[in-house]
Amino acid sequence: MKRVICLVNALLVVNALGFFPCGGASVFADEAPDFGAVSDLEREVAPLSGSTCPAAGAYSLTRPDPPGSPTMVGLGLFFQDIAQLSDVEQTLDADVYVIARWRDPRLADPARGEGSVDCPVPEGRLWMPALEPENLRGRQTFYPARFLVDGRGVVTYARRLWLKLSFPLDFRDFPRDRHRWRTTIWPVFSRADEILFHPLRRATGMNDRLSIQGWRVGTPRPEASTAARVARAGTFARFDVDLDLERNWGYYAWKLGLPLTLIVLMAYGVYFIPTSAVAQQIGLGMTSMLTLIAYMLALGGGLPKISYLTRADRFFVGSAVLVFLGLVKALLTVVLAQGTDPRLIDRANRWGRWLYPLAVLVNFVCAFLL
Repeated sequence: MKRVICLVNALLVVNALGFFPCGGASVFADEAPDFGAVSDLEREVAPLSGSTCPAAGAYSLTRPDPPGSPTMVGLGLFFQDIAQLSDVEQTLDADVYVIARWRDPRLADPARGEGSVDCPVPEGRLWMPALEPENLRGRQTFYPARFLVDGRGVVTYARRLWLKLSFPLDFRDFPRDRHRWRTTIWPVFSRADEILFHPLRRATGMNDRLSIQGWRVGTPRPEASTAARVARAGTFARFDVDLDLERNWGYYAWKLGLPLTLIVLMAYGVYFIPTSAVAQQIGLGMTSMLTLIAYMLALGGGLPKISYLTRADRFFVGSAVLVFLGLVKALLTVVLAQGTDPRLIDRANRWGRWLYPLAVLVNFVCAFLL
């Protein structure tokens, strides 16, 4: 919250919260950035009471800058909360403040000085950038739409949104997977010769406490650039916010991995039961196999439902093979005991006693380290 400085705090005070209508190197096509506009966009918001909103005749639906001169739009995303990351749907649910600033000299009033007056949005009369987030699955808005405007005509518009965003992720390294989640905002229609973005870094950040469980979330990093869009002609402004996500794998190690390892070691006991106790060997092998199957079925709800094998899946498959080999060894003991030299069975037990733990170690290395 500290990183937002006065910008979001001022917006909260005046309730200028509630999204405007609805992706690269850090350059602005062939245009040089308007450093005067950038300086204005970086100014802190100072809410002003007692001043008047722009007159009705000052509003216009046309872009404030002349043709050939792009309008600089500052953008910032502040994550008030991140509630959930769905492994199955690959979606992120977040409570987000979307903040946009631009300069419209037609709304300027020197009488406001450095202050910004809080005004209702005149529907259908105020130009504002039409923006859309990429891969939007759903949204919910809060608060009536309002905006702030200062003496220079710098408009600050913000909406608080509950967003469901999608982004393709690779879970092959589960449960020690790390991801870079990217939220991208584009202009709906305007190309880079009409709208350029500037990242409002002081307005981009994240709350100190998040409700998401099982993940560590890094600091949001904004970046403005220009890029081509699929199935659209021309170059468009693009605004990206990257979040580094790292899964807390300790839960899976203790609650899932350790019990599975104990089941595998339980099957290891067939190599120590005497040949005369064949029934006990078969019983232990079958019990281990059935326990493993039941345990893997119980884990189904807590693992990513994806079409490829993760590291955890490879470990489970290898563990199942080891437990099954223990059962096979018990059954072979029955077959070999029928007239076969008992020393052959003893030799198989001795080999199994040191090969089995080696195979458990190899299974772990292949699953998680290679």
